[in-house]
Amino acid sequence: MKKIKYLALLLLISFILSSCEVTYKKETLTQDLEKLLEKEAGQKSKAYIVGKTLYLDIKVDGLNSPGAGEVFSKALRKVQIACGDISRVVLSSNSDINFMVVTAYDPTYTILFRVVQNIDDIKSYFYMRISRSDYESRSLVEMFGSSIHKIIRDKHDISKEEFVGRIIATRLNALEGTGVSVKSLEVRNKVLFLGVLENGGEKNVPLIEEFLKKQLIDYSKKYNNPFNSIELLNFKGRVGISISLND
Repeated sequence: MKKIKYLALLLLISFILSSCEVTYKKETLTQDLEKLLEKEAGQKSKAYIVGKTLYLDIKVDGLNSPGAGEVFSKALRKVQIACGDISRVVLSSNSDINFMVVTAYDPTYTILFRVVQNIDDIKSYFYMRISRSDYESRSLVEMFGSSIHKIIRDKHDISKEEFVGRIIATRLNALEGTGVSVKSLEVRNKVLFLGVLENGGEKNVPLIEEFLKKQLIDYSKKYNNPFNSIELLNFKGRVGISISLND
């Protein structure tokens, strides 16, 4: 767990957004990104564009290394370079990319880290329209230890609503004392549906309600009201907790 928190913290360090002399044309964006990463990190990769979402997949040795030793540090460095390169390419291109996804996994497919960023958030931070803490709260870092092949194959155009829903679910899972692990399911009719994946003990309903209410208000301000309410569904698909901006 310490290694995971360490990785997440480092991945959320703001990427170096320097001005670029080269303009990356949207027609060759994926090829240019792959070449740049191989040049700067010696790392093979595969880039895809789905709608207005840019995906970059990298298979990295050492992501599942025990501790935070030299092997793990080298693997982490490659992921950091990939995050910086994808930002540089998009910011200096004529494409209309909205979201960027870096997916890093080890060769044995036992662990996967995914970093998702909204290009407008990066621009806002770069031009000092938002603070560093605000910027970091808009970064999505996910970790998976199963169904990795399926996750890699799932490439779709990410919407603002989905992005915010996944951030809230990830933040709730990181909150200690809730007794639940959840997943963002969908946004329908301005309602974010979260589903309980597992119970870690007795659910702390007041803590969950207070947290979700705060997140709903906070991210409604950040992203211009992506949804009006949140409903947490239990294992049977029934509403266990319901939070609304009107409450």
